[in-house]
Amino acid sequence: MLIKLYRKIKGYYMRKTTIFKQLILNVVIPAVSALLILGAFNYTQTKSILIESSDTKNKIISEEVIDIMEIQDVALEIIEQYLNPIMESYSNELVHNYFKNTDNIEFSDLNEIREELGMDPEMEDIYIINKEGIVVNSTFEADLGLNLFLFGEEHKQMILGIFKEEKFVYEKFTVESNTRRLKKYTYHPTSDGKYIVELGIYSRPADELINSINKTVNELSDVIVDLFINKDNPISLTKDIELSPDEINLMKERFVNQDTLQIARKVNRKKLVYNYSYIHRANTDLYKGAVIRTISDRSREDIVLRNELIKFLSIFGLAIFIVIVLLYRKTKVITHPIKKLVDKVNRVTDGHLNERADVVGNNEITTLSQKFNSMIEELESYYNELEQKVKDRTAEVVRQKEEIEIKNKHITDSIRYAKRIQNAILPPDKYVKELLPNSFILYRPKDIVSGDFYWMTKKSNLVIYAAVDCTGHGVPGAFMSIVGNNQLNYAIDVKKARDASTILDHLNRGVVDTLREKGNESVGMSGVKDGMDLALCVIDTKNMKLQFAGANNPLCLVRDGEMIQIKGNKMAIGGNFEDELPKFTNHEMDLQKGDVLYTFSDGYPDQFGGQDGRKFMVKKFRELLLEIHKNPIEEQKQILNETLEEWRGKEEQVDDIIVIGVKIE
Repeated sequence: MLIKLYRKIKGYYMRKTTIFKQLILNVVIPAVSALLILGAFNYTQTKSILIESSDTKNKIISEEVIDIMEIQDVALEIIEQYLNPIMESYSNELVHNYFKNTDNIEFSDLNEIREELGMDPEMEDIYIINKEGIVVNSTFEADLGLNLFLFGEEHKQMILGIFKEEKFVYEKFTVESNTRRLKKYTYHPTSDGKYIVELGIYSRPADELINSINKTVNELSDVIVDLFINKDNPISLTKDIELSPDEINLMKERFVNQDTLQIARKVNRKKLVYNYSYIHRANTDLYKGAVIRTISDRSREDIVLRNELIKFLSIFGLAIFIVIVLLYRKTKVITHPIKKLVDKVNRVTDGHLNERADVVGNNEITTLSQKFNSMIEELESYYNELEQKVKDRTAEVVRQKEEIEIKNKHITDSIRYAKRIQNAILPPDKYVKELLPNSFILYRPKDIVSGDFYWMTKKSNLVIYAAVDCTGHGVPGAFMSIVGNNQLNYAIDVKKARDASTILDHLNRGVVDTLREKGNESVGMSGVKDGMDLALCVIDTKNMKLQFAGANNPLCLVRDGEMIQIKGNKMAIGGNFEDELPKFTNHEMDLQKGDVLYTFSDGYPDQFGGQDGRKFMVKKFRELLLEIHKNPIEEQKQILNETLEEWRGKEEQVDDIIVIGVKIE
């Protein structure tokens, strides 16, 4: 962008410039540009360093939290080793004595039983769970009726596994869903396998440990740190936090992907960066991992960057202003005499060659004025001499130009008249639709007149048509097309030929005789041997028969989604001047409804284009015909034309183009 601005300013000053402007252009602007680039680079680097510093700080905090959690896990394991035998003793007493018979287990007074066992009512609870995972009786009324299967599939499978294995199971500390306190649970199936007796025990040492850990985490830095567990329903292990639905989904994704995500949010005009990092945990049977969420306020970083930018721009602007003022004052001393010299130069430029510069003083400008006056005197002499020569030469140039324009007009008019003659021999569109109602002709001459042409006639129940490619294009090709058209009519109307091969034999003989009369046995007007390639079809509409004969060009027939290629003879019409001319092969076959016949010259496949400027090629052309053969016939013509234009792009058309498509109905 700075380069574009520099060029724009330079363009303005080049139109009307002074020494002061030149100094601004060549000294100040490059320096300003360099300073701006340096300032932008420093700003970007500073911003990058601040962000990297903040990210490193968050990473260090996360690592410290992980270390603290590992210490917590070790401490909790020690507490659990003390609680495990106590809870197993309570559980055995309940299962083997109190609930040996489970008929009234759902209605038993668990508070009374807890008191009899000497359990602490504030710290220890009893739960009865049925096979549907529902708490049907409990000393902890908040969980009465709670469906444990809703805690997640992992929890559900654990409960069902306890029923199946029929043995006492204890799990490590986990977070109780209502109080958010750490609670240790054990599970013991009853003897009849209908219920599970669950014990849940709080631990004062565990509570004190957790409070100490939370206090330590919160004192790490000014960054807010939270630890979340439970991938099915994320809850905070450090404090009571209500998550939004979007943040719950983000938490769940971290548990599943086990990765790290950073998101910036605007909250109360503060720029807060939320960082979610998954860590693997092994201190519980239910929750195998956790997510650390850190929230850092980066608003101060933006303020620091903005203040630095304002400071830089202020100092930069003031410095540029002072430099420009100093340059202006210094250059004014020498600009006045130069300005007077420039005025003289401008008058000379406007044609006043009698002007002379004032020679004043004794410095470089004085010498420049003297040399200027000498140059103008010499220039004035040359100008007067040249002016006379130009006047004499101009009249001659104008006369020659007019002669060339007249000759070009005569040539162009002649070629356009030749096009009218050529168009006159082509079958009219109405006649084509009358003979072949379901057909199209894509006809694109390279020049005003064409070497390709199409020919068509009807005799009784026979429709005869041909796609013909004469040697060369332009005027030479057009002359050959008239010869070919005349000889085709002669073969049909005079020689009464009705077979495809016979028509080509007569055409070949007629073209050879015509070229001999014109003395063209060696090389034609186009610089190569004269002749023509073509594909000729004879359709018996009454008996659904087809005859085909070709000179170098094939017939492509599409039937039932497959393409059948019938090749013509490998020889051109008029390409052999022997007395005994070779015969063309006649191909006959039955037609079916739905058959599509394609005849064409080599102009379409030989067209250069595409990304690499290569030929379209015959194979690709046949694939295109097969792809579009089911489309309506006029739509096929449109697709062929659009495909050619897209392929050709900015390339010139290299040859005349003709494609004839006929659908049999």
